[in-house]
Amino acid sequence: MDEGLVALVTAGVGLVGALGGAAMGGLAAVRGARMGAETTARATIEQARTQERAQHDHWLRDERKRAAVLMLEVYDRFTIAASNVTRMFDLEIEASTDVWSAYSSSINEIRGAYFPLRLLGPARVHQAARQLWQLIEQYHEGIKEWADGIMTATDETRAEWRAREKQQRYILGRAHSDLIDAASESLQGNDAVPRPN
Repeated sequence: MDEGLVALVTAGVGLVGALGGAAMGGLAAVRGARMGAETTARATIEQARTQERAQHDHWLRDERKRAAVLMLEVYDRFTIAASNVTRMFDLEIEASTDVWSAYSSSINEIRGAYFPLRLLGPARVHQAARQLWQLIEQYHEGIKEWADGIMTATDETRAEWRAREKQQRYILGRAHSDLIDAASESLQGNDAVPRPN
């Protein structure tokens, strides 16, 4: 074979090899870039999810705090209003529709404040709030009974109402303390998962 032809064939084979190598290198570079982009995308998605969870947890903690504070503020208004009603029944203060109206409003506020706690949980806060709410409803039934029979009640009946109301106040106070403890624990992050409804 002619030396020129051998050189040309060798150059051709070298060119084909170089082109093949360049193509393989290009494919490897593209594949590497693609893998790098996929890894970056996964990391970005995970970072966004982590941030979203952190924002949700922060929002939930704020909402739980708001709901607990509302319930405790409403409970304070309820205790003042209930005290005024019983003082009115005992003729310690003058009978007034304003006293009864403030008491009725406080009962409605308690009912309204209970439901956000029920929805936001966690379970221990919900249970403590439910217990307090149910005790307030029982207390309210006793107050209505007292109001309905106040004009015809005997001294013995009035004494029974007073004794029952005093006992219920004590039980309400314990339930109020339980709610404070449960809400405090929840807000410290010891109970981060909301109760399923």
